[in-house]
Amino acid sequence: MKKLLIIAFCAFSLSACADDSKIISFDLLPDNAKTLLQQYVDVQQIIAVTQEGRSAWAEYDVLLSDRSQWDFDNKGALESVRVLAGVPNELVPTPIQTTVTKMYPDALIIKYSIDKSDREQEVELNNRIELTFDLSGALKEVDVD
Repeated sequence: MKKLLIIAFCAFSLSACADDSKIISFDLLPDNAKTLLQQYVDVQQIIAVTQEGRSAWAEYDVLLSDRSQWDFDNKGALESVRVLAGVPNELVPTPIQTTVTKMYPDALIIKYSIDKSDREQEVELNNRIELTFDLSGALKEVDVD
């Protein structure tokens, strides 16, 4: 009986810590996220929109049929975008584009992310190189995946 209670307690604890994500409709995304997506993708390609967390702390992930992924914060600001055919140039700050073009002229940016809490921006190139920049666009680190 004691083992059964311990197992039940562990199962309950794990379920309470489980990821609080749910599938939502495109219409429930914050307006900024909807506007950005409508500008850069065919919304008919969206296969899943998920909300992780609740209300003021929610984050949103959008997955497209071409395997692109767009991640937004609770206000609809872009946190990261991954597009295997290349991230739209307008989404990557000019200093970062300039650095990538100078260092890797034949490479394509397939992922761009911004982490305001770490005060960093990162790009992943189709040649498996990852570059880390500060928020002003100055190169901090180069890494080969």
